[in-house]
Amino acid sequence: MKRTARENIVTAYSLHDMNITSFDVTDNTLVLHSQSGLIQTAPPYEQVDGSVEFNGVRWDFSYVYLFHFHKKDESFTGKKMMLKDFIMNHSVMGFSILDETFGYNLTKFSGLLYADQNHYECIMEIYHEKDMIFITEQ
Repeated sequence: MKRTARENIVTAYSLHDMNITSFDVTDNTLVLHSQSGLIQTAPPYEQVDGSVEFNGVRWDFSYVYLFHFHKKDESFTGKKMMLKDFIMNHSVMGFSILDETFGYNLTKFSGLLYADQNHYECIMEIYHEKDMIFITEQ
């Protein structure tokens, strides 16, 4: 019997606990800007100024899910929207990333979003057919 373990995807930088404050869109390229940069995933785990660029974004397969929780009865309501629509309608916001998931041509961020004077749980799926690039000042 052969056993093969799936390797974890290791990236040079992380957006965990970073606050995304703005997006730049040019054709099929998306750049995420964070309030305080990126965290190195190897020692000495320094925080550096920088942003993340996604190339070859497929806007027709990229989505945002917003969930609004109701304290009274512990229920929630939510909506799914196209990522490009979300970006166009939320120029002022803060998205605190708590988790990053990387798959085949898909990067998924989940965390807490503050927008429109409301708090949401948010999942952002970016489908990209080309590279995800970390751009740093160093």
